[in-house]
Amino acid sequence: LDNRAFRQALNYAIDKEGIVAAIFGGEAEVSACQVLAPPYFGYNPELEAYPYDPARAAELLAQSGVPAGTVLQMDVPAATYLQGEEVAQIVAYQLEELGLTVEITEMDFGAYLDRYLRANDLAQISLLGQAWPTIDADGLLTLFAPGNQYAYWHDEAFGDLLEQGRSTTDPEERRAIYAEATRIMCEEAPVIFLYMQPATYGVSTRVDWHARGDD
Repeated sequence: LDNRAFRQALNYAIDKEGIVAAIFGGEAEVSACQVLAPPYFGYNPELEAYPYDPARAAELLAQSGVPAGTVLQMDVPAATYLQGEEVAQIVAYQLEELGLTVEITEMDFGAYLDRYLRANDLAQISLLGQAWPTIDADGLLTLFAPGNQYAYWHDEAFGDLLEQGRSTTDPEERRAIYAEATRIMCEEAPVIFLYMQPATYGVSTRVDWHARGDD
């Protein structure tokens, strides 16, 4: 997974539109090659999702030099993300269609966090959802910055851009900086960019209630 071509191959191997249709009834939105959602300040509208392209995935896998049959461990926190276990099964199946072998381990969320943040011993891939309460790129992208306790990717250019974003309050300068940071992240593909988890509510007209931003 230190190999960019291999990480890109994983992104091309997953049918994200199919997941949105089959698992979420079209209610989710495919991630546009970034962890930011459209409401975030710093969202990059120029980026497009990796298309589902098994042939391109196979080309990149061959280019990466990672042999067919390579085993990937996948950690999945149970009963945490909306239909997360089903999504993990689809991702595993499509990576196996690419020629890899995926072994899933499900665990409760507490054990998952222990492995993620305390032991730094998560599997090679895992199902993970992230958000930031201020809806600002700085908060969410910093989770991937070099040295951050949540980060599992180290890219100095990406980290330098985040520092630049904090050095100015000019909105247009910040937008330009985050556009470059998200472009780097898209190209480097430290994430299999999947979808924005939907939130569906049924609310009585007798109740004055609004959804919380933290699910």
